[in-house]
Amino acid sequence: MPQTANLKVNILLENKNNMVIASALEFPSYRVEAATRDLALQSLTQLLATHLKDAEIIPVEIKVSQAAISENPWIKYAGFFKDDPYFAEIALSIRSERESNDDSEVDPSLYMVE
Repeated sequence: MPQTANLKVNILLENKNNMVIASALEFPSYRVEAATRDLALQSLTQLLATHLKDAEIIPVEIKVSQAAISENPWIKYAGFFKDDPYFAEIALSIRSERESNDDSEVDPSLYMVE
């Protein structure tokens, strides 16, 4: 005999054109329309129960390499421009633009390096 468990489902209720539309966020293809909120909830709950009565939910864990999780692809560029005076000047200019209230366009010639 199969075991039973409760499945929590998030239901989105929308009021449109004097109707209540109920849909399950976890099962987006299942939606119902009804005249009232209670009727929409009841209809959707029944629809999902019918759909899931012969279904089985199996949790599965997949091993993922720790390197794939913790490796930041940008770390190899950390400190790359540390001693570059041009980059320091550009970073200072960008910082001052962000702090100013001037929304006008920036003259690109300001950033031309000769």
